[in-house]
Amino acid sequence: MEAQGLVRLSSRVWLREVELDSYGVRGAVVAGSEAAAVFDSLSHPRDMAVVARLLAGRRVIVVYSHADWDHVWGTAGLPGARVVAHEAAARRFAADVPRTLARTRAAEPGRWEGVVLTPPDETFRERLRLDLGGVTLELSHLPGHTPDSIVGFVPEEGLLLAGDTVETPLPCLAEDGPLEAWIAALERWEGDARVRRVVPAHGPCGGPEIIGQTLGYLRALRDGCPPLLPEALTDFYAATHRDNLRIAAARRADGQCSGR
Repeated sequence: MEAQGLVRLSSRVWLREVELDSYGVRGAVVAGSEAAAVFDSLSHPRDMAVVARLLAGRRVIVVYSHADWDHVWGTAGLPGARVVAHEAAARRFAADVPRTLARTRAAEPGRWEGVVLTPPDETFRERLRLDLGGVTLELSHLPGHTPDSIVGFVPEEGLLLAGDTVETPLPCLAEDGPLEAWIAALERWEGDARVRRVVPAHGPCGGPEIIGQTLGYLRALRDGCPPLLPEALTDFYAATHRDNLRIAAARRADGQCSGR
């Protein structure tokens, strides 16, 4: 199979990386003998053109790590694909997902006209195992960044597809996201000896140490301590950090964050 325009991790895993206005975003392809899974379709159908060429003639399953726009707007570029996501992502397609698209189209006329929203065909609550033929994608709910966030684990590759649950230099907190549950889940993955490689949707890939970096930031917010940050942040991450500090302070005031 041709893979021009993709980053190849192994004989059955490729990454698709796209630069947006303020940051980069990354999806993944996991190909087995029976089907291929696309973990996030990114922000526009054109982002999937190279993936569609790679997977021509194959059965394709698109998995949404969560229903934020930069992870789900590209699915129309993979016609005929079956879409799998957390059950909370399906609810978002009836609420904030179309509102975000309408607002973005109004702000940037013409840029997003090719986007066709594609809600999930199949949903799950806690875990779902996809047998792709010789390789497996195990999906697990990991709320925190958003209530519908999930991760995908490929045991044959020791590969954790982390979506937005892990991010360098820092993740993004949701107003109502369960911070303690997020931390606890990442601690389990950090301690899982099967995980050898971690691929987040934003920021560098690495090993379990990048889970630890996100954990350090989240624990600091929970405990009201200054997080360890790079000397310089981009405008996007500086604004995200300010929002995170505000959200975490409000939670501590409400007793939603407990120090250790």
